[in-house]
Amino acid sequence: MWKVISSKMFWLYAVAVFAVLAIFSFAQIGARNSVELKQLPIAVVNASGNQQSKKIISQLEDKFSDSDAQLKLIEVKKESSLKQGFNDKKYYGAFVIDKDFDKSLTSQQDYLKGLVIQAKTKDVPEQALAANAQLKTQVEAAKTMTQTLPTQAKIRVITNQGMSAQASSAVTTALPKIANALSQGMSQKMQGVLKENNVTLSSNQWQIINEPVKVTTQVKNKIPNKSVSGMAPMLLVMLSWMSALLGSILLWREHKKRAENGLFTLSTINSQMITGIVLAIVASLSIYFFAHTVFGVPVPDAGNFILILMFNVFVFYLIQTCILDWTGFIGWPLVVLIMLFSMGVISYPKEMLSPLYLNGIYSWTPLRFTMDMYTNGLYINGTSSTMTTDLTVLGCVGLGALVLIYLSSLLKRKEK
Repeated sequence: MWKVISSKMFWLYAVAVFAVLAIFSFAQIGARNSVELKQLPIAVVNASGNQQSKKIISQLEDKFSDSDAQLKLIEVKKESSLKQGFNDKKYYGAFVIDKDFDKSLTSQQDYLKGLVIQAKTKDVPEQALAANAQLKTQVEAAKTMTQTLPTQAKIRVITNQGMSAQASSAVTTALPKIANALSQGMSQKMQGVLKENNVTLSSNQWQIINEPVKVTTQVKNKIPNKSVSGMAPMLLVMLSWMSALLGSILLWREHKKRAENGLFTLSTINSQMITGIVLAIVASLSIYFFAHTVFGVPVPDAGNFILILMFNVFVFYLIQTCILDWTGFIGWPLVVLIMLFSMGVISYPKEMLSPLYLNGIYSWTPLRFTMDMYTNGLYINGTSSTMTTDLTVLGCVGLGALVLIYLSSLLKRKEK
């Protein structure tokens, strides 16, 4: 036993175990533990556009003006622009002030003013009122102000759930909290005025004073049930990468056995590409079968989504085959590390990642574009402009890997 412990190999193994644990911890625990809500883009629509609503918008902008603020407010002129903005993943949510917002607040203030006047003049004799024209006018005006209950001012909070389940959860908590705090602030001021003037209220009157602003929530691009709590895109990315990883190593070994002197010819590489295409088709259909048919993950457009799966699996196959053709089996851990580091960050919005993981991993990993494509295909109910970017980037990555695969054979044969 002591001979083993004192040997160099034992301590090399111990260092190797430490290194592996350090890599796994950095990639998985570190990424998730450093997530922080920061600068999430939120659309703000002021459909009213009058003085009081503008003041509220100004206060919100001041509140989130700091670079470390949780939300980043983006003013949008028309609510009709939100739909495309949500589909294009510009906004994680929206804060919409109703077109009658200012009108409702004005009616509440007038109603409060009428209640105060009535409270102050309720004990004034009729003769005194008749003798004082100004006071009589005020009493009549107060009667008019309080004839009907004022309406609640309305604010709608919209979350773009399909863009990110994690961000949606944060927005669903943050935006209603802001709107409710606004309502409570107004309510406290009105209650202070009523208390100061000894005004008593009925239950109906109290409801308006207690909740002057009504906050409602809406969900756009809703994540359907059986979508693994919004994690379906990430799990599909993992399955796509794993299927390409397994297929690339098996096909590489099979072609290596048949290669003359272990060197790939043009014919061998062509065979790698053809078998890779077949692999992508089989893997994509298998992933779709298990995800949708067996486990019931909803897929809005099956044909289009299967094509997206095939494209991504084949691009992953090209990346992994390129590494194997250039470095041999020693490069296999590299493709594993790419997935390991990527899976810790792609499930979160880039705005929630720390600079270390954002710049060190998220900025270069191709898996984030696949994640975006799968999210579009599963949750975004409309055409997303980001799909074009994803296709272009991954297409260029795949093409670059393809060129390098053919070059590896030519250069190695030349060296031989």
